[in-house]
Amino acid sequence: MTVSGTTSASSYCWSFSTCMLGLFSLSDWALITGIICTLLTCVLNWYYRYKEYRFRVKKDNES
Repeated sequence: MTVSGTTSASSYCWSFSTCMLGLFSLSDWALITGIICTLLTCVLNWYYRYKEYRFRVKKDNES
């Protein structure tokens, strides 16, 4: 990729980012952040509970 191509891609990327940031109000961003954090917490909790369950089953089978 040439320098002008890189500059152009960077310019479009920042333009899109700025547009997305201006699209929502601060309250909207807080709501979106809260939803994303809640979903991530739920997924991580499920993953570690499943991992703990596998560990306990493996431990019980060895006994």
